[in-house]
Amino acid sequence: MFPAARQVAVFDTAFHTTMPRWNKTYALPKRLAEKYRIRKYGFHGTSYRWLTEQAALRLGKDVGDVNLILMHLGAGASMCAVKGGKCLDTTMGLTPTAGLVMATRCGDIDPSVVAFLVDKEGMTADEVESVLNLESGLVGMCGLKDIRDVHAAERRGEAAAAEALDVYVARIRGYLGSYMFQLGGRVDAVVFSAGVGEHDAEVRRRVLEGMEWAGLALDVEKNAAVVGGGAARIDRDGTVVPILVVPTDEERSIAMQVSELLG
Repeated sequence: MFPAARQVAVFDTAFHTTMPRWNKTYALPKRLAEKYRIRKYGFHGTSYRWLTEQAALRLGKDVGDVNLILMHLGAGASMCAVKGGKCLDTTMGLTPTAGLVMATRCGDIDPSVVAFLVDKEGMTADEVESVLNLESGLVGMCGLKDIRDVHAAERRGEAAAAEALDVYVARIRGYLGSYMFQLGGRVDAVVFSAGVGEHDAEVRRRVLEGMEWAGLALDVEKNAAVVGGGAARIDRDGTVVPILVVPTDEERSIAMQVSELLG
């Protein structure tokens, strides 16, 4: 319909192409990995590019000088370690199913669970994949996929909701520790973003609870005052590692990349 139009594809995996081989390579038979290009690709790349640039701007640093731990926490959720402005590691893998616990996705599990369910339940591989992507995560553990509803259920004393939140937060904290280690302890900021990251003060509080030893000291009042809609710094005065809430803007990130490609 528009033969003269210039078409641009912006890939959500593009930001992660800088991952070193040891972070993107799966320990699979090389013949299969190479034949099918099976490796970690990562997702939410347009968001992470935006957040890296915005965090650097707010820290008064050049993009190439920042080490960051970024959290895109929404219905789909992932984290990214940024070293020198480039992706060092991320939680999603070949597909967006890996990594953190999400609204309906399981995140990291023992891969043999797939074969186990095929054997015990007589499920096909496609049926298991559907379970892992659409019936797992928060909704699988407590029947609720909106984290606001999970919080409400926990307040009502529902044990399944409390356990689901514990698992959700524990997975984030595990990757937070891993990424601090990978960055050699030099972290210029920890950044929360996306629907949960920007709006859920309780999740932010639980993720950072007791993390003062790592230089992450949350200001509880500043944190509680952030309900989304704007950027904020929520660490205590004099803290070692700044803690930021930065709204993501994937659409603008895509538009900016299109503009760059078209010159």
